[in-house]
Amino acid sequence: MFRALTFLLTAAIGLANPAIAQYGGLDTTAKEAPTTTKSATTIANNPSQTPAEKTITPKRSLHPIQKEAMTFMWTNNSNVLVNNIAEGLQKELEPNFGNVGNSLITAKPTTIGYQYHFRDRWTMGVKYTWAEVTSDTLAYPDFDIPGNYAYFQYVVKLNSFLASIDYAWKIKNSAKSSYALYSGIALGNSRIDYNTVRMKYDKSSSYIPAFNGGEDLNGFQVTLFGIKQHFKGLRNFGYHAELGAGINSFGLAYGLTYTL
Repeated sequence: MFRALTFLLTAAIGLANPAIAQYGGLDTTAKEAPTTTKSATTIANNPSQTPAEKTITPKRSLHPIQKEAMTFMWTNNSNVLVNNIAEGLQKELEPNFGNVGNSLITAKPTTIGYQYHFRDRWTMGVKYTWAEVTSDTLAYPDFDIPGNYAYFQYVVKLNSFLASIDYAWKIKNSAKSSYALYSGIALGNSRIDYNTVRMKYDKSSSYIPAFNGGEDLNGFQVTLFGIKQHFKGLRNFGYHAELGAGINSFGLAYGLTYTL
C-alpha cells in the first residue's frame, strides 16, 4: 500500500520539467559615496572643529542580493503534493476499512532556509522542509474481547534537505526598500516515512494491522520565478514569494526573510 504512495510521490515530482530563467538585468545598486575625514593631527590642531567634521566610520547598508550578506528564510509551501498523498492514502485504505473519512494534513509543508550571498547576484544555501499527513481514525476488531475495537491512524511524514543556488537577474535598490527577482535550483535528499500510531485513548494491547517503514528519494526544487524584498524601516525584515516545482512545493510558496 505504501509503495503505491511512494510511487505517487515520485510521479508527482516527475511532472515538473522546469527551466531556470537567466536574464541579464542591470544591477541598480548605487556605489556609496566616500566619506571625507580628517586626521587626528588635524583635529588636535583645530580644537574648534565641529562634531560633524570629526572622523566618521561609514556604516555599510546590505541589500537582499549583495556580496557577503546573509538571509534567513521561512516559507509556507503549497499543499498540492500533500493533498495528493492524502487522497491516495484514503483510497488505499477504503478496500480494507470501508467508508474512510478524509485524511488530514497535520503539518503543512514548511521550509526554513539560509542563504549566503557569495556574489552580488549569486546566493547559495540550504533548505529543510517537513510535512505530515494522517489518515482518518480507523477501527479494528479486538478478537480477544468480542465487541471491542482497537483505534489507530496511519501517519505519513515527508522531509527533505536540499542545497540551493539562486541567480538574481534584476536588483532594485531605493532609500526605503530593496528587491530582487531571481531563479534557482535546489538538489539533495528527501525521505518518506509511514508509521502506525495507536490512539492515546485506546488502552488495549490487541492486534492492529501495522505498516511501518520509510524510503529515501532524490530531492529537487526548481524556482522558475522568485521575488524577495526587504524594508530598511523594518530593520531588514521582508518577504519573499516563489513559483516553482519539486519535492517542497508545486506552485506558489511565500514567507518571511531577514537579511544581515
